[in-house]
Order: sequence, then C-alpha cells, then structure tokens
Amino acid sequence: MKILKQFTLGAATLAIALSATTMNVSAKTLKLAHAMPLEHPVSKSLAWFADEVTKRSNLRVKVYPNLTLGKEEATLQMVQNGTLAFTKVGGGLTATFSNQYKVLSLPYLYKTVEESKRILSGPIGDGILQSSEKDGFIGLAFLSSGSRSFYSNTKIEKPADLKGLKIRVQNSPIDIDTMKALGASPVPISSGEVYSALQQGVVDGAENDIPTYFSTRHNEVAKYYSSDKHTSIPNVLAVSTDIWKTLSPENQKIIKEVAKESLAVQDKFWDEYVDMAKVKLVESGAEILTADIPAFQKSVQPVYEKFKKDNPSLVSLLETIQNAK
Repeated sequence: MKILKQFTLGAATLAIALSATTMNVSAKTLKLAHAMPLEHPVSKSLAWFADEVTKRSNLRVKVYPNLTLGKEEATLQMVQNGTLAFTKVGGGLTATFSNQYKVLSLPYLYKTVEESKRILSGPIGDGILQSSEKDGFIGLAFLSSGSRSFYSNTKIEKPADLKGLKIRVQNSPIDIDTMKALGASPVPISSGEVYSALQQGVVDGAENDIPTYFSTRHNEVAKYYSSDKHTSIPNVLAVSTDIWKTLSPENQKIIKEVAKESLAVQDKFWDEYVDMAKVKLVESGAEILTADIPAFQKSVQPVYEKFKKDNPSLVSLLETIQNAK
C-alpha cells in the first residue's frame, strides 16, 4: 500500500509538472521590438521587463532588439495596428503620433534629469502616457534616458558653433524648431541611418545621450561630444491599445507593475553604462566637451513662444509641468 501511495503521489507530481510545462509552451506570445543593440542599458531593461512579465503571468514576451523588426517609426506603427504588442521608442518620435507627447521635446524643460524623473513618474507623466490610447498605443512607462547633447567632428561649445551645420534630429517639429533657433540646419533621419549619414557627410552632427553615442559607435564618425544637455526626452515603453484590450485584468495589472518596477532597473543599468562609456570614449580618442549651457538656454527661448502659438491646447500641460518644479 505504501509503494502504491508513493507511486500515486509521484504520478500526480509529474502530471502537475507536465501541465505547467504545457501551459508555458502554449502561453500567448507577445512581441516586443526595439532599435537598441543588446549591450545598451535600455535593451537590458527591456529584457528584464520581458522576463518578469513572462515569470509572473501566463503570457510569454519575446524580445526583438537591434532593429530586427524595423526602425522605431515602423515598430510604433505596428503597435498601433495591433501586429506588435510592445515597443520602445524615443519620446520625440511619439510626438508625431500623439499630441501630448510634444511637450516632452521642449529644450531645457527641466533643471535636472532628476527633476524630469520625479515629474514624469507621477500623475503628470501618467496622464501623458494614457493620452495616446485613442492613437493606438498606451504608454506603460517613461524610461529615463539622461540628457541629449550634440556630437560632431566640429567642436560645439556655444550656439554660434552650430551655425550652418546640418544636424540630424528626430522627426519632431520641436526638435526641428530647436535646431533652427540655434542656427543649425535640422535633418530628420531615422536612428538606424545616423552612422552612415555622419560617415558620408549627409549630416555634420547629431544629438543624443552618451550611451547611444557610444553603443552605436557614432564616436567613430563624430569625435567631439558636447555636454550642452539641451533636452531630457525619455524613452517610452508602449503597448498596443488593441492588444491591451484583449488581456485579462490580472495580466494588465502584472504588466503595469513590472513596467513601474523597470524604472529603477533602468536607472541602475543606465548609470553603470554611462560611467563605463565615458571611460571607453576617452580611451578611443573621443573628447567630451563642456558647453556654455546658459547661452544655449537663452537661444532657445523663441521655441517656447512658437510652441504656445502653435499648440494652444497644450499650454496648460506645459504650465503644469513648469509649476511642478
């Protein structure tokens, strides 16, 4: 009897294990695509997000990094039409797809990166993330990406140094207006084309954060990185509105929780990577310059005047952000 009982318990345990395995294999697979290379801190954060959602839910999240499924514009469009569940895109790009995100691209909107994190992780940020539901995607989190600065083979230390230079920007009206205010010629180009554009002289420079400058090897074709810190535009982790509506309330709750937790994970990966990248950049021959930030701040004031004139419906949101400092 004892042997039979042990056999029965063993069979039951095996059945449970097989059942769990079957559930894992048959779990609904959701795709997450982004443009970052594997070593980039955002890529690591998204891998963590995918793993945690897979562990905690009956969903399976598969990540497609490094432009595997296309450029950021393409993946966001795939999210909008429901053929892709998640994507990571730059906040500047989301502005061309959903109205409230426009305010995020304004230059020197915050005094510090820490201030931007505080504001965007609270009710103001949540409101912006939810505002795009009608546009086909819902923002789950703003992943901090430090600040963006210029890089080129020409030293850019003050606004006058930009005069006449062709600078790659995201396809965002505010980014374009900012370059014009600084005397540069804005050239909207997809992120995956920046290296060749710099190499071939299609543009004289670009602007981005330190991790992206390093991980995409743009330092090979643009020696000088100027720390003017003109914008702190976060990355947006977005989910398809159509796919979101098909998920159970329980799975939606899990995804929101993991997205919220990923903010601290992102900060950790980001800070570690910035410290490493700065050392490697200097070793490779790149130069990190100090810029005249007050001069840059003064030069971009017309951008705010134009923004308010062109976007009267967003003036209240802008003032709310400015008053939250």
